[in-house]
Amino acid sequence: MRNIIMSLNLPQETKDFLCKTKIEEDEFYDININFFNKEHGFLCDVVEWTKINDSTVTRLDEKFVSEFLKDLEKFISYYVVADNLDSGNLIAIQEVTGEIYELEHEVIEEVVTYFVNSSFSKMYESMKYFKKMKNKVLKLIEEEKVEEIEALFEKARKEFSLIDSKVVIDYDEDNIQFWNGVLESFREWCLE
Repeated sequence: MRNIIMSLNLPQETKDFLCKTKIEEDEFYDININFFNKEHGFLCDVVEWTKINDSTVTRLDEKFVSEFLKDLEKFISYYVVADNLDSGNLIAIQEVTGEIYELEHEVIEEVVTYFVNSSFSKMYESMKYFKKMKNKVLKLIEEEKVEEIEALFEKARKEFSLIDSKVVIDYDEDNIQFWNGVLESFREWCLE
């Protein structure tokens, strides 16, 4: 895997982090993020990942699939790392910048990108923080401590921005950043 990582056109910081960090496929499963392994397309570009994993391409008209895969070429600079189990979207590293995006990826639609984090290490730190925060919130729900839950969400809003200054959490539905949507959805669910 190290040779594959080192051959990619990614920032050195990202390569180093990927080489030294062991991420289990199910490490973030309880926050509905599933990391792929090498066999399932970890660090494949979007086109290659689609050929390996998207069963839709085997069921649709060959000409349509060929055109779709050709259209996906504009996203060839994205390396797939994980799957958002809530949305079914892919999480990928953008070549050269190392920024992380969620890709709305359907054969029957266009591919749309949503900003996640400015680097893989910041995404990993954000996921660890959210996992820890989610566990605290779930415990507070059992204890029916609404004010403490709201305080945790306010703290999380600030913490995500401290982890990565490019992340904006404002709970505005026009803000389509990944973490804004994740926190807002979880917040709404908790406070129902």
